[in-house]
Amino acid sequence: MMNEAASRNSLLTAGAVASPPIVAGIGQCSLDFLFTVDQYPKEDVKCECRDFRVEGGGPVATALVALARWGVATRFCGVVCSDEFGREILDGLAREGVDPRGVAVRPSGVSQLAFICAVPRSGSRTIFWRRPEAAPLEPQEIPPHFLRDASVLHLDGLFSDASLHAARQAREMGIPVVLDAGSVRPGMMPLVTLTDHLICAENFARQFDPQASVGDALQRLKALGPSVVSVTLGNRGSLSLWEDIPWYLPALKVSVLDTTGAGDVFHGGYIWGLLQGLSPAECLRWATVAAGLACRALGGRSGIPSVEEVKAGLDRLGPFQPWSPSQAQLP
Repeated sequence: MMNEAASRNSLLTAGAVASPPIVAGIGQCSLDFLFTVDQYPKEDVKCECRDFRVEGGGPVATALVALARWGVATRFCGVVCSDEFGREILDGLAREGVDPRGVAVRPSGVSQLAFICAVPRSGSRTIFWRRPEAAPLEPQEIPPHFLRDASVLHLDGLFSDASLHAARQAREMGIPVVLDAGSVRPGMMPLVTLTDHLICAENFARQFDPQASVGDALQRLKALGPSVVSVTLGNRGSLSLWEDIPWYLPALKVSVLDTTGAGDVFHGGYIWGLLQGLSPAECLRWATVAAGLACRALGGRSGIPSVEEVKAGLDRLGPFQPWSPSQAQLP
């Protein structure tokens, strides 16, 4: 049985990173336009929105922002266009301390945008997003020394060729690969085989094997190579598997304003734990608290908690529970 007290004590005594390691990330970056409504509207009506915010987004980019705020050196590689949106995306990363010099800037087109409607009353959010009008990142566009001195490579699999190239390099260099798998897209499954820590959305697990339960999918995904696989379940928590033992961890109970970016912060929190040398259980606890606290504000980055806030929230998190893949229902 997992030693919960030891896990909690190790997390509580983990301090700021003494000599900042480097986390390199390749993936999406966007400009998010966020607002709240009292309830999601029907079609063909006018609906007054309330809170409004514009900030950068994207799974890997936001995870790196969280890490940068927690004292980790980060560098990012992605694609923007040379428009006002692309400039704001790059400026936003730089302001947060994320090195954006690996981003390829296309001379024309429109950068990736997202319009996000959050309903605080229900805790739901709906994202309307637009792909960048730009060619995808190619392997040769990754800076030659992008992985030099990196402690972790974080990917979301959007640029499949570039991501596979970087993952193979990381494997040769002994750099752990963390994959944020939101959906099964082209090139994603070969990438899973090069991944050390797979943290995927429930949607990904169900797409991976529509006939299997999430518990069965968890085991099948781990058989592809990752040492740790975790399926995030939103406000129901997460199912995780390492050392052939499946565990369920409940979500942190918070007053939710907006869940945008919670999964991104979860990944950032998990990577932060890896950098501290924490166990998978401790990494997942840290990630769960960080993601929960991030839901208190509008936007994926505005609510990122401090290290101190995460530490303080650990005592509010429920314990791990053994989970049997044969159980018919998810929590």
